[in-house]
Amino acid sequence: MPDRPGSRRALVVTIAALIAASAALAGAASLGWAQLQVQTPLRGTVGVRLSGSEVLAALGPLAALALAAVAAVLAAGGALRWLLGALLLAAAVAPAVAVVRAADTRWLTDLALAVAQRPALSVPLGPATILFAGPILAAVGAALLAAAGIALIVRGHRMPRLGRRYQTPAARTAGPMPPDGWRLWERLDAGEDPTAPPTPPVR
Repeated sequence: MPDRPGSRRALVVTIAALIAASAALAGAASLGWAQLQVQTPLRGTVGVRLSGSEVLAALGPLAALALAAVAAVLAAGGALRWLLGALLLAAAVAPAVAVVRAADTRWLTDLALAVAQRPALSVPLGPATILFAGPILAAVGAALLAAAGIALIVRGHRMPRLGRRYQTPAARTAGPMPPDGWRLWERLDAGEDPTAPPTPPVR
């Protein structure tokens, strides 16, 4: 049966959410999350910048996961989409937790000092200053990952898959045969004349 328009829209929205999540998480990994001024014995006052990848090393891999999930959503169906949705929902936890922890300036200060590998007797000149762009992008990426995961869990089984034209020959022959009208549409989509008789296979 042809796919319902609502299911197609849900698929498009889910794919858009995954692409946006990938971009947001990649941006959060590269942007600064905090900066700190440190007084060192030899170099005087030194600025330390804490990037998102230093706050959470998984931000980059999570961005790649969100992008890879686009192809997986298009190719998979049924229970595999449910499992993919559960994976995306679980993956959203780590950046969400990192954003919550970033609100603690003491934790950010300790982390920035550890990342800077400061020499002995170095002293921070006050707490770290939060740079909000990175955490905001991480929060957006986590929310989009969670939304895509929930959509796949709830409605993934109703969303259409790639057309049979893009499937392997074994996948095309598997399962019940589509109705005649749908087969005509597939021939038209493949660039064939649906009114012409099918070409017999070459023996």
